[in-house]
Amino acid sequence: MLKGHVLANLFYEPSTRTSSSFIAAMVRLGGSVIPIHGVQYSSVSKGESLPDTVRTLECYADVIVLRHPEVGASEVAARYASKPVISAGDGVGEHPTQGLLDIYTIYTELGTIDG
Repeated sequence: MLKGHVLANLFYEPSTRTSSSFIAAMVRLGGSVIPIHGVQYSSVSKGESLPDTVRTLECYADVIVLRHPEVGASEVAARYASKPVISAGDGVGEHPTQGLLDIYTIYTELGTIDG
């Protein structure tokens, strides 16, 4: 389904489950992944801004998954990107993919999400 498509997995924070989930999903659908974990080994450590990092990565990838410690970072990235940006969490308590998983778990366990 996604053969020939590339996902950039840009994680400014440590993550096991969220990062692995995006990688596994992309690979299972036939795509490939550019994993960028530990930004201390990237140009970010030399002062590269988030907008510059996103603009560079979109030259290689069809979609960017971003996990960042600052509130609103995903919105900033999306403003500068011409490719889709998926938030894998930004700031305290902002974790939209976890919310989707929670709703799915409630639905599969209880049969409904009403009430």
